[in-house]
Amino acid sequence: MEQPPGYVDQTHPNLVCRLKKPLYGLKQALKVWSNKIGQYFVTSGFQTSNADFSLYVKKTDHGIVVIVIYVDDLIITKDNDADIFDLKKLLKQKFEMKDLGELRYFFGIEVIQSPKGIWLLQRQYALNKLSKYGMTGCKPISIPLEQNVKLNVDEGDLMEDTTM
Repeated sequence: MEQPPGYVDQTHPNLVCRLKKPLYGLKQALKVWSNKIGQYFVTSGFQTSNADFSLYVKKTDHGIVVIVIYVDDLIITKDNDADIFDLKKLLKQKFEMKDLGELRYFFGIEVIQSPKGIWLLQRQYALNKLSKYGMTGCKPISIPLEQNVKLNVDEGDLMEDTTM
């Protein structure tokens, strides 16, 4: 920490202020964190995505590194596992971090990784919707419509309760 601007004591420039509330709980903590880690990534050769300010990309001789920031979580992916390990090691030296292992959940989407590929499941989302509308006891069917039906906006009956 540093003394805030306008409060620097010239006789004791190495002193800092004691906080009564931790930085983590302050309203501006997220913005400060995003700026600090974003600046670190940019100085480390990453480029910020034009589509999403929380997406950082770096091309290397070994491939491409992609980092996504969501609040205080980082999702790191790369072509090479050894390079991910090295990047995590560098991040731990600069920031206080812990490795949560492979990605399992993100935005309510379950992520399952296997040798055949990556599976993205929204099982919990579907169960929550069934529960919300009182349909948890319904019998499942493979397809709720007849197969190969051509739907037309001008045909069929209007629903009485469109919320269901």
